[in-house]
Amino acid sequence: MKIRQATLGDVKALAPLIFSSAPSALAAIFDINDELSASHFLHSSLSTEDGQYGFANHWLVEIDHQVAGCISAWHSHLPDSFHQATLHKLTGFYGIAHALSVVQSSQTLQDCFPKPQEHEWCIGHFAVSTEHQRKGVGTALLDFMHKQALSCGKSELCLDVESINTQAIGFYLGHGFVKKQESGVSSRMQTLGISSHFHLNKLI
Repeated sequence: MKIRQATLGDVKALAPLIFSSAPSALAAIFDINDELSASHFLHSSLSTEDGQYGFANHWLVEIDHQVAGCISAWHSHLPDSFHQATLHKLTGFYGIAHALSVVQSSQTLQDCFPKPQEHEWCIGHFAVSTEHQRKGVGTALLDFMHKQALSCGKSELCLDVESINTQAIGFYLGHGFVKKQESGVSSRMQTLGISSHFHLNKLI
């Protein structure tokens, strides 16, 4: 089992893994039509390294030369270039009009998440392929994030997960995370079909 930063050559395997980390939320935000969809956007965005959905912001577990899982991270001091790259990719893929709709939908979800604090290392896009589940891949990725957080001077891991995703919540609780709070569900979230989320934390 090997953990490494993603590269351009990983896009084909990485895009569906990221989508599987939160399929209902990603579809609600990024699906406009069959062509302008979450899946196609992920493939497009991951073809360059910058921004939230760039390949450089992701780490992979590799087993026998196969991508078995992925994870991403962000924190309170991301440079402006990170956010600008994300917005540039949205407008480049969707065009201005559709990009504005996607940004509004994304902001609806982001508004229910607590903003990262200076001491927090926030993780997301966390997924393990079906054929590699229950083989320690998820645990290895969390352990890796623990080390990354410490190396950046952080004292707490945090993440947000849909309240209906009981399997994932059970996994996180079993790895030392605790539920801090549950978001509300705004009318816009209801329209998009997005449920409430739990914010979980773990001291490191």
